[in-house]
Amino acid sequence: MIRRVSFLLVFLAWAATAHASDKVYNAQHATLDNGMQVIVIPVHRTPAVTHMVWYMAGAAEEPQGISGTAHFLEHLLFKGTPRVPAGKFSEIVQRMGGNDNAFTSWDYTAFFQTVPKEKLADVMAMEAERMNDLTPKLSDVYSEKQVVMEERRQNIESDPGALLGERMRQALFPNHPYGRPIIGWMPEMQGLTWVDSLAFYKKWYAPNNAVLVISGDTTLEEVLPLANSTYGQLKREDVPIRARTASPKMDGTVRVTYARPDIREPQWIRMLRVPSVRQDTKSSLSLSLLEDLLGGNTGRLYQDLVVSQKLASNVDAAYSGYAWDDATFTLYATPASGVSLEKLEKAVTEALAKIAAHGFTDDEIKKAVGRMQDSAVYARDSLAGPAMNVGYGIVTGLTLDDIETWPKQLEALSKDDVSGALKKFVISEAGVTGWLLPEEKKR
Repeated sequence: MIRRVSFLLVFLAWAATAHASDKVYNAQHATLDNGMQVIVIPVHRTPAVTHMVWYMAGAAEEPQGISGTAHFLEHLLFKGTPRVPAGKFSEIVQRMGGNDNAFTSWDYTAFFQTVPKEKLADVMAMEAERMNDLTPKLSDVYSEKQVVMEERRQNIESDPGALLGERMRQALFPNHPYGRPIIGWMPEMQGLTWVDSLAFYKKWYAPNNAVLVISGDTTLEEVLPLANSTYGQLKREDVPIRARTASPKMDGTVRVTYARPDIREPQWIRMLRVPSVRQDTKSSLSLSLLEDLLGGNTGRLYQDLVVSQKLASNVDAAYSGYAWDDATFTLYATPASGVSLEKLEKAVTEALAKIAAHGFTDDEIKKAVGRMQDSAVYARDSLAGPAMNVGYGIVTGLTLDDIETWPKQLEALSKDDVSGALKKFVISEAGVTGWLLPEEKKR
């Protein structure tokens, strides 16, 4: 129930509406008396809706020593309320003809259902009840702990790349909760309890710390009476302000090497701490464009290292800008057969230096913006896409106006803005470099 979010999704849906409005989604907003935000994005293409509740609390809010609690609690919310027995929530949604899921990150936890429009009131009532009245059996708490531990074994401990990524984040974010895994460290997961989960639930799960986002065949006028009769009946709680430990500034390169016999394909990774969109909107927009210009099969790095020099079989870049604190910009490269990681790392460094020296052209910037806008049609036409994109932004500190006007800000960027972001944030020794390689080749 953990997923990776691409920052590019924030810009989707622009192309379909650019000529009709300067706004991306034309979302409608209100706040209930108890402080819960309500956002409705009308998408009248099919008689269905995606209903999402986002809590502004995730793994970064966990007390030290009980990592995995936020994700464990996400699982427990499917384990029963007075009206919906354990394991029946998803079954009921499926009988409605819909689907549901949930996910946890460092800064938020979200639950969603996509259902026929006429079932919206039903899922709102069910979701409102588990916001306030979670009643799992202790036997279900114990069995679900085994489930999340097995999830870690399958998704993390059996994947060398995932283990390397954990160690790299730990080095990149010293003294900060972003340095611990969302799913938790296994020794601490073994001690997960209902007492700790309940304390987290009581502290953070409240209407005034949640955002309701609905996209689909409805309007705010239709949604508000339903929201008031469900979520609006819940009591406002005294939710604490987020208080994060400070992570010291990195002033050099940290290298993490992970080697074991079952690794078949070496990989080179460089992870950097960069501004999130909440911290610095212009730099964040520049980094999102840089992700497109460097990564993918059309990117500068791929064309240089894979197509021209044939030193790599794959190269990519990823910017994860949705974060309350620092975001990450990551470069990945897989060496071609017979190419050492040392040689590949040197080639990536030289390629970035060459790009920085010569910069980008106006045409490259225009095409990158166009590619991002062309992707818009697909997200705008979907039910879940708009709700996801708006939710990611709101719970990581943006306003609805920020989200609605990002495409215009994106168009205003110049080649100098993007080159400046490359020089300032990506060509940097202040990051973590990771090597993944077979055991026998580690020396």
